[in-house]
Amino acid sequence: MKSFLSYKCAFSLLFVAFVAVFVSCDQIGEGERYIAVTPVDTAGADTTGGVVPIRRAVLVEEFSGQLCVNCPAASEALEAMQEANGGPERIVVVSIHAGVDNMLAINQALGQALGVEGLATDFGEQLYSHYGLSSEPNAVIDRRSGVVSQPQWLTTIINSLSRDVSVGLSLRTDYDSESRQLTVDVLGRTSGQGAYYGNVHVWLTEDSIVTMQRLSGGGYDYSHVFNSIFRASATPMAGEQVSIMPADEVQPIYTASVTLEGHWRPEKMAVVAFVDDASGVANVARAALLPAIDAGEADGE
Repeated sequence: MKSFLSYKCAFSLLFVAFVAVFVSCDQIGEGERYIAVTPVDTAGADTTGGVVPIRRAVLVEEFSGQLCVNCPAASEALEAMQEANGGPERIVVVSIHAGVDNMLAINQALGQALGVEGLATDFGEQLYSHYGLSSEPNAVIDRRSGVVSQPQWLTTIINSLSRDVSVGLSLRTDYDSESRQLTVDVLGRTSGQGAYYGNVHVWLTEDSIVTMQRLSGGGYDYSHVFNSIFRASATPMAGEQVSIMPADEVQPIYTASVTLEGHWRPEKMAVVAFVDDASGVANVARAALLPAIDAGEADGE
């Protein structure tokens, strides 16, 4: 990888543009960076007859960028919320890097030119445009809230955790290391008498990515660690239509396949699947791409 120092002049030329779009990076208050609350657990499912409760999880589509100076603090706040409210399987964060045209993010092509890994994707740019975004950090929570600015994230997430839920989801993964082919089975059930009709989405994320981040105090951190980064979607932007029937146990509702790119590390990746309709996300599930034992072996443990 080329040394980033060789591009000092390029960054100098871009500095004025960065200053011009600095207002696109929403400010994060000191008191809003690390927030802990008492976990909320409202299953809202029929537990009679030994039926396993359906648990509410919340999808947070976090829009971020490597050139957005306030985005790292927002991501830290989200990780604190996860820790205080049941972990990443309860508050499912997908960090979507986008906003290249607003000089907030770096895509693959620009990253290669600058000698760093760019995390913005074409899919993320489409979502950014779809939601009408022009600044970061921002989030869309359960696709019910519209675009939510960072100070309102906690309240919106807690409100979403408190909603009744009747759709349960789980995931089953099968990964072939030679072909790098991943197969994901999405399983679901409803707890009531009626079926659920909506769209399923299957996304891939990766943790512990080390690359460049612009800092609020000036300069760049070339060893910044990024988590929950959106890598790819195995389904179209609008998802795929599915129907979920009432049952005591989850049943297969959709199967997706995707080939991992060469630099993605399966032991650091997760699958996120959610179902939505016109009223928003009914529920979301997250699972490690590899079983824990396989991930440990891949890490050399």
